[in-house]
Amino acid sequence: MRSAISRMATFPASCRNLFLFRSASAPMPVRFARTVSTEASSVAACLDKSGLLKSQALIGGKWVDAYDGKTIKVYNPATGEVITEVPFMGCKETNDAITSASNAFCSWRQFTAAERSKCLRKWFDLLMIHKEELGQLMTLEQGKPLKEAIGEVTYGASFIEFFAEEAKRVYGDIIPATLPDRRLFVLKQPVGVVGAVTPWNFPLAMITRKVGPAIACGCTVVIKPSELTPLTALAAAELSLQAGIPPGVVNVVMGNAADIGDALLASPQVFQC
Repeated sequence: MRSAISRMATFPASCRNLFLFRSASAPMPVRFARTVSTEASSVAACLDKSGLLKSQALIGGKWVDAYDGKTIKVYNPATGEVITEVPFMGCKETNDAITSASNAFCSWRQFTAAERSKCLRKWFDLLMIHKEELGQLMTLEQGKPLKEAIGEVTYGASFIEFFAEEAKRVYGDIIPATLPDRRLFVLKQPVGVVGAVTPWNFPLAMITRKVGPAIACGCTVVIKPSELTPLTALAAAELSLQAGIPPGVVNVVMGNAADIGDALLASPQVFQC
């Protein structure tokens, strides 16, 4: 037992109470949920104060609930506690999000490449300013170690930074024609609404790698994050609004995966999913 206590002394004081010893050779890890819960509540309170803890969907620039009032709980995987509840949406809300994205597309496509680049650059800056808060939120809802979570925020933000510059390089082509007094021009046009269905394991990076190029080209998006990790997506969407990306360009719905996926695939307004 003495050797076990000696080994335990090498741990930081804050970690020592996480171990109970049945014998010198058989340590048994024990999680004290009450302590973790208090820390999680503190993180959630700070995020709520900063405006990054959202519990509603984003449709047409407005934060909305499910039309029937249904919600789904978001859990802290480390403790099993409920962080918050978010709307449990389906076809109706998704179709409205698609319509909002389609309406926003009419004006967003008219933005110059430089204007779109400026919006994306501002979004990147905000993601980096809030990277620690976003990392805490990701750890809270997904369970990734904080260092890795902050690393994912930096990685995810890099897609926005990259496509902020690529937005200015959407070049066309001039092709030689068969007739001497003719020229053939190729002009690249945005296609319309893009659906982005993303997984739980990279709740920010898989969004930015899809949304970044779409917005850079002048498209609008409807994001369907995993119902396990919707909070990171909602926080990123909030920062997109703060960056000056017009309402309706970025929409986020969550809930019934089958219904939302079917609505995205069935809609003639969605050109890429």
